[in-house]
Amino acid sequence: MVRIGIIGLGPYWEQRYEPVLRMMDQRIQIKAVYDPVRSRAEQVSSQWNAAVASGIEALTTRYPVDAFLLLNSEWMNHYPLKVLSQQHRPVYIAGSLGEDLNLLGEIHERATDQLVTLMPEFSRRYSQATSRFFELVVTRLGKPVSIHLQTCRPAADQQVDIPGQKNETDFLVGLIDWCCYVMRTKPVKVHSSFHSDSSIQSEDHWRIKIEFLPDPVTAAERFALIDIKQHQQSTDSLYPRHQVRCRNGHAEFHSPDEIHWENDTETMTESLKSDRQELEVMLDHFCRRAVGGIIPVANIRDVCQAIRLVQLARCSLESGTPQIYQVD
Repeated sequence: MVRIGIIGLGPYWEQRYEPVLRMMDQRIQIKAVYDPVRSRAEQVSSQWNAAVASGIEALTTRYPVDAFLLLNSEWMNHYPLKVLSQQHRPVYIAGSLGEDLNLLGEIHERATDQLVTLMPEFSRRYSQATSRFFELVVTRLGKPVSIHLQTCRPAADQQVDIPGQKNETDFLVGLIDWCCYVMRTKPVKVHSSFHSDSSIQSEDHWRIKIEFLPDPVTAAERFALIDIKQHQQSTDSLYPRHQVRCRNGHAEFHSPDEIHWENDTETMTESLKSDRQELEVMLDHFCRRAVGGIIPVANIRDVCQAIRLVQLARCSLESGTPQIYQVD
């Protein structure tokens, strides 16, 4: 049983986090809750038989917790993460981490030195379709060679189901991290361009091309293309279209719970609705880390890499020239 302290319930508690935590109540015990709206913390605490913490520091020092869920910190920027990263206990981080690479780098280095897990919520990594895709990479398709994502710029008033996807930067960070996660190799160059058709404004889009190290076996170029339409139409899906070409075939999915794939001998469309959803998988991995497991999870360095690639994409669009990605 992992004893959890929750900081910031945020706007996604009822529809996203609470149902999954209820499903995992044999593994997770909520011991204390802090939220800037005390009445809300009291309500949730009474439902979970947990204590109401008077503040973040009180939660970290007065209650017997093994790990923390930082579900919302927008009202205090990076202060909660700074405090939690010094507690020598794992932290699950939902929502935006901003764009301050220096600050995030310092937090990551401190956590690394202290062997503390800081796990950002990269939901796209753990969708049912992505998990199934990696099984197919091993058994049917071979390693990825190229990715093509097609999506729309989030509207200002668009309701999103995943925290940290509200503004353009966070949205792009999630997409670019997914590309890097799928390719499993180092990005080396970013090139951006704007494609406009004055006769069909709805088709105007920003294209980001991320080049990776070439395939070590075939020496083939490996890259990801991300096309972001600037004007969303009522018929456009809110979920990006994913297309991945591999050494021995290709896969495509337009939703998190269905995948279509082909190779030289097989063609199949699979429904994945019965598979575990991404949040349950992420919290499962987090709990394993909290009890000493070594299962790989995302970290703050992954966030910094994706933010830097977004910044380079914008620089490339402005200058009209490719930008080299260098690791500090």
